[in-house]
Amino acid sequence: MRFLVAIKDTSKESKNILQIAVKIASGFGADISVIFVGKKSRDIIASEVDLARKSLAEWNIYHPGLEVLEWAYQSLKELNFLPENEIEFKPENLVEDKNRVRMVLPYTSGQKIRLILREGQLLEELKKELDFREYELIMVGNPKSNRNIHQIVQFLDSSIFIIKNFDPSWNYKILLCVDDSNSTKRAVMFGAQISKHFHAEVNVITVSKTKRFGKGYRNASRWAGKYLNLQKVPHNVNMITGKPTDTFVKQAGSDHIIVMGKAKGNEFFKYFKGSKPIHTAQKAECPILIVQ
Repeated sequence: MRFLVAIKDTSKESKNILQIAVKIASGFGADISVIFVGKKSRDIIASEVDLARKSLAEWNIYHPGLEVLEWAYQSLKELNFLPENEIEFKPENLVEDKNRVRMVLPYTSGQKIRLILREGQLLEELKKELDFREYELIMVGNPKSNRNIHQIVQFLDSSIFIIKNFDPSWNYKILLCVDDSNSTKRAVMFGAQISKHFHAEVNVITVSKTKRFGKGYRNASRWAGKYLNLQKVPHNVNMITGKPTDTFVKQAGSDHIIVMGKAKGNEFFKYFKGSKPIHTAQKAECPILIVQ
């Protein structure tokens, strides 16, 4: 599996994003690519530039984004995701391809790590990175606005993990939101894997606007319970009447990681009206994983 981790600076929030990314990637045995998208500036990444001929000091002048990647590199070392005898962060280890700069680090514990620098708008550059290489999961910090959340969830063709208000103590439970959508089973599998790796209890909920739960909802809830039993994951299953988004947010509070499937449907209507995952991501006060 390949995970893409977007950081925006060298802040505590970015350090928390790397921490949760390392833990989850370890649980899945996934490769990690850390990406920083800097502001567009003249000739920062140009095909005629020979990276190997530049000193680190020169790159820090022309490419401030490399400072962020070097910080990410050192943070991965502190989190024990890189061996102590790892190569140093040097410009001669950087490679330019297709308007991006990358540094591939040697394998450690069966995983490959890449550091990537791009320029432009975050959403557009993440889409370009997805076109360049397939990623099963993209991890991002809390976007600045509900509109940005809407766009990230709707327009990135991948599972999305929005890391809101992350508590480094990892005192979390998993809130697994189950319905009759095509992506629910994969969401259950993701939730089970995270739970097993972090010994987190799973709360499975299926929410209907009325007291009547359709066959699809009932079957999905039963399947989730059976799967978690087979995986020996501690859990409880509840079917609740209420407004789905409000119920998800209330049940999650601040001490859960919400896991739910990514909605499929008419892109036109989703663009204007959103979807349950989009609205939940906008309102939630905790991390949320939306599984494709």
